[in-house]
Amino acid sequence: MKQLSKILIASVIIVSAPMTQADSPHEFSANVALTTDYRFRGLSQTNEDPAIQGGFDYGYSGDALPVSFYAGVWASSLDFDVVDPDDADLEIDFYGGFTGEFAVGNGLAWDIGGLYYYYPGSDTGPGAAAYDYAEAYGSLGYDFGSFDVKAGLAYSPDYFFESDDALYVYGDVGIPLPLGGLKLAGHAGHQDIDDNTQFGIPDYWDWKVGLSKDWKMFSFDLSYIDTDVSKSDCLGGDNICDSTAVFTVSASF
Repeated sequence: MKQLSKILIASVIIVSAPMTQADSPHEFSANVALTTDYRFRGLSQTNEDPAIQGGFDYGYSGDALPVSFYAGVWASSLDFDVVDPDDADLEIDFYGGFTGEFAVGNGLAWDIGGLYYYYPGSDTGPGAAAYDYAEAYGSLGYDFGSFDVKAGLAYSPDYFFESDDALYVYGDVGIPLPLGGLKLAGHAGHQDIDDNTQFGIPDYWDWKVGLSKDWKMFSFDLSYIDTDVSKSDCLGGDNICDSTAVFTVSASF
């Protein structure tokens, strides 16, 4: 937690100075967030406690490429007491990919890439199962003006806690509201896991409904998040699959 806090403070200092020229195809940015509960695909990663998060992003959109390239790193504090109280307390994600439109100006956007989830200290000790895993992902999105939609999927050949193949399929919708710059967002997804016994949770649905507002460099989000996993099926009776309201304050630089 202290290590991540230092990283995020440093990011604010670094990006306070201009990092790109106006006509440069290179773009750098940073972000930082505080959330009341880090939920990943509906499941709490912090044992229903708050988390501090942040990352760095690089993007390239120049004449040398007909599409845009991006790469970044993102980190979050976490609490896996339900799995092992002495294990990882930090998640670091490394990702990169390409994005663009099928025809310039037609509004149909695509995104493909890869992501590696790294949990320092998660695979120490004899016989310990590693949390680290990689995913390939892709999505399609369209902005209708009055609302936007996106559908995507993510596949891992060896999912979290060495639970074998996993596929996540989801859909998102965003609706700008004519009320103080608010935006209504909805999400639904289904997580399929090959080895449910190893993972500790059966295949499940998750969903989210929330309101967000941007103000200057800040973004405020209040969301209701839930899954269809019963308490008895959630790691043998844990609360991390329960419904909750999550409030997040983030800033981008």
